[in-house]
Amino acid sequence: MTLQPKRPLPLTVVQTKKEEIACHHCNSNKFVKKRKSKQGHQIYICKSCGRHFTYNPDKTEYVVNPEAEYKKDAWDCRNLGISPGVGNYSYKLTFSNITQVWLMKVTKQYIKFTLSTLSFSSGSERLLAIKRLSRFLAESYPNISPQELDRSVIIDFLSYLASTDLSTSTRCMTIGAIRGFLEMSYQNEWLEVSRYLIRDEDFPKRPKSLPRYIPEDVMRQLNAHLEHLPEPVMRMVLVLQECGMRISELLHLKPDCLLQDKSGDWFMRYYQFKMKKELTIPISREVVRVIQEQLRYIKENLNIKFEYVFSSNQGGGWKGDFKPAPELMSRGAFARYLNKLAESQNICDASGEQWHFLPHQFRHTVGTRMINNHVPQHIIQRYLGHESPNMTAVYAHIHDQTMKEEIAKYQGKIVNISGLVVEPINIEADIADLQWFKKNIHAQALPNGSCALPSISQGCPHANACLTCTHFRTTSDYLAEHKHQLEQTNQIIQKAEANGWVRQVEMNQKVKTNLENIISVLEVDANDG
Repeated sequence: MTLQPKRPLPLTVVQTKKEEIACHHCNSNKFVKKRKSKQGHQIYICKSCGRHFTYNPDKTEYVVNPEAEYKKDAWDCRNLGISPGVGNYSYKLTFSNITQVWLMKVTKQYIKFTLSTLSFSSGSERLLAIKRLSRFLAESYPNISPQELDRSVIIDFLSYLASTDLSTSTRCMTIGAIRGFLEMSYQNEWLEVSRYLIRDEDFPKRPKSLPRYIPEDVMRQLNAHLEHLPEPVMRMVLVLQECGMRISELLHLKPDCLLQDKSGDWFMRYYQFKMKKELTIPISREVVRVIQEQLRYIKENLNIKFEYVFSSNQGGGWKGDFKPAPELMSRGAFARYLNKLAESQNICDASGEQWHFLPHQFRHTVGTRMINNHVPQHIIQRYLGHESPNMTAVYAHIHDQTMKEEIAKYQGKIVNISGLVVEPINIEADIADLQWFKKNIHAQALPNGSCALPSISQGCPHANACLTCTHFRTTSDYLAEHKHQLEQTNQIIQKAEANGWVRQVEMNQKVKTNLENIISVLEVDANDG
């Protein structure tokens, strides 16, 4: 494939004068020097706003010029007009340590093609894999030519990888990248190599991954102490708990993320950087309120237009009162807020060890909860934006026994307080997945059924009145509980009639009628089963 680069532009360098040093946040020229960054840039603290900023006297800004950049042995993605991606602080792709001249030449062609179709991080991973191959060839086959690269060499390379301390996942990534490189070299006639030098059986067996979810007991402790977090951080936790987003996706959430359909139900739209696509998911009204509150907070506390929902703190993570700054919070800062909370409030797991929070644990927790709540796996896949069922299966496999025990429930009916069937559990194929999810995922478990109100809501306004509430749902699994409650209700009615308690008779008569309707329908369902 021949790439057509943009028309080359002259390379210009913009030099920053030292006397022009000023705070990037408030433009003040009053500052003090601090340490230097790992890249050698001087770090300052502004006396006016108290925030950090950097200054690099050698800072350059380049006009995009891919044609000139591709001729170098070290490519700067900014000169190629390519973003390094969210959370990626490396900009360079270096080829100089590939010692074989023929391998370096073809690697450049391969990485150039990769960058035209995939992300900068994908190019970095594939380049790293080829560097491992180059190192192996330099040690074991120092004078090898492309024509001598055969199956026996590949087998030696696989043995070499197995002898290193690389993880199974990294070895699989390396082998996959080399296979792609060799296949493309064959197809495009970059190298005189044979096809299928690397085969499926060459990949080491990956151990089954367990979801790194937050135990329910730890989650209860976290929610019990949310008020100790700054309000913006508390709102971030609430959104993550329901939506299972990656932290990068939450931090880059846009103010126009909320959508509402014709029936009044709410959805959230956000961009998945890993999959390079937009995702729209149904959300509860509670999360809608949380996001709306945060948008009002940003509008009231920032004097400039900010393009994201959540911002950083001027003083940094856990330093004094939260004062929003017009920049993104770092992943590390969010984790520090949670772990400082775990330390101050002694949030521990079942063994008594203090829990260490990682942002991605919320995503695993949402996936695990869905499996426990019997949400079909293909719906979880859509909700979390997974590309393949294998990604979703990470959450599913430890719950296989639970799924086997609960499968019988899919053969029953869900009825409301009037005994009317409102939703068959066996989902028909033609029902939209997200519509089903919208109706079911946030239901709360009750001792004798479930409530259709979102579980994240701030409590039910009709406590102890489920059997007269239109949100109540139940199945034949609770038939014995309903019969027992009917007996108790009849006793209450008899006592209330004897004492002339008209109101109590009236209320319990409604409960009795609803129970009789429910039992009548569920008994037929149980007999049919």
